[in-house]
This record gives sequence, structure tokens and C-alpha cells, in this order.
Amino acid sequence: MKKQTILTAAVAAVFGLSIVGAANAAVTFGDGGTALQGVLDNITVAPVVGDSSVDVNTDQLVNDKHWSITGAGGSVASIIVELAGFANQNTFGVYDSTNPGVGVQLFNGVAGAGDQVFMSIKIDGSVFVNNLDSGVDFAGNSFGYWLNTPQQNTWYSDSALNLDGKDHLAAYLGTNTDTVQLPGLAAGLWTNNEYVMAWEDLSFNTGSDADYTDFVVMVESVKPIPEPGILALMGLGLLGFMDRRRFTTKV
Repeated sequence: MKKQTILTAAVAAVFGLSIVGAANAAVTFGDGGTALQGVLDNITVAPVVGDSSVDVNTDQLVNDKHWSITGAGGSVASIIVELAGFANQNTFGVYDSTNPGVGVQLFNGVAGAGDQVFMSIKIDGSVFVNNLDSGVDFAGNSFGYWLNTPQQNTWYSDSALNLDGKDHLAAYLGTNTDTVQLPGLAAGLWTNNEYVMAWEDLSFNTGSDADYTDFVVMVESVKPIPEPGILALMGLGLLGFMDRRRFTTKV
């Protein structure tokens, strides 16, 4: 496996804030949510074709920083759409909640709508992707998601880690109401075990349009970790994450 090293700067300065900070606030869309609502509407085939029951403005998850895989022990992620100039270069993965400098790539830049990946975390913390050992171990079943761009920006599900200090993720839980059809896949119920994660790939300091359609993925068999729970998991291990370092992933 080749190693991909992604430079992340000034993480330590903001990471301390995430220890005591509140959950991510709801995002504000540059277009009022029109583009992302269109994405959800377009995959909805029932009960009303082309009309999702999920409202991208009012149904956002607030607690979307850190996640764990549920009882089945594995999670499938399926790309819905990438509406971005960097679509062929953006990469997506997970990072250890206790050490954000340790990550595993799930999708490379070539991946597109309808592509899927299976992730699991073993009892020893080994992260497996498509049933192959990534060579990376997490401290446990607690992780965040990241999106990396060719501008060498890594955007984390925990917005306190982002260099522009902004939330680049809008997440939505299924309600057991809508039947959706993802590209190339059979239609199925969007259950309350599945989340749509919509990402903004540009810095808010350098011209982001804030439409959150740059990378949209559905992830199943995961659940958010409540804030008190993640603080207990992190503990004093965060004290070692104190300087600029390289975010190393296994590809």
C-alpha cells in the first residue's frame, strides 16, 4: 500500500477548543439549500417521487462530530453525487477521534456516484477497508470523517479542527419514510440507521459557495457519539497532539 501524506497545520490550536466546545452548529447555505435539497429530491422515488421528506435546513444533525460503528461491526458508504470542480481529486476517509493525525482513506479521487466501500474496526483497533487491513489502528470504535482537497485542505467532521473554523459537513438522518435510489443501485428505504453526509470542499476564506454538494455520501450502520461520551474516550491522550504534524493515511 502506498502512503498518502496530507499536510494539516494549526490543528493543535483549535483542537483544544473541540474538547470543551459545543456540538457543531447548523450550517448556513449560500443558496438557501436549493442545490442540496435538489440532490435529496432527485434520489427520492417514494412516497412522493422527487420530493424528499427531509428538509436540508431544518433537519440537520447538530451532533455530527464523532461516530461509531453499530452492532453489526461494519459500515457501508455509498457516494450519491459529487458536484465540484475537484470531484476527480477529492478524497474521503475517517480519522481517529483521539488522534486526528491518524486517518484511513475510504474513497480516492477516481471514485464517483454509486461507488461503495465497506469499513470495519476490529477488536484491536485495526481499521479494515473492503475486508483488507489498512495497516492503521485506531484507539477504538470512535472516529470522525474527513474530506481532503487538492488544495491540501482537510475538512473534518469536527469543525473545530478546520483551518477556517467553519463546519464543512451537513448531516441528515433517515426517517423510515422515503424510498431512495442511489446511482446504479436498487431502490430502498432510507432508514433511521443511515445518514446522508453533504460536504463543502472549498475554504470559507477563499470563495466557498456553501452549497454542500461537493461530496454527498450515504453511510449506514453508524451512529453519532454524544459529546460527553467522546470527551471520556479522548481523555488525556489529546495532550500529545500539540504541534503541527502530518496527517498520514493508508491508501
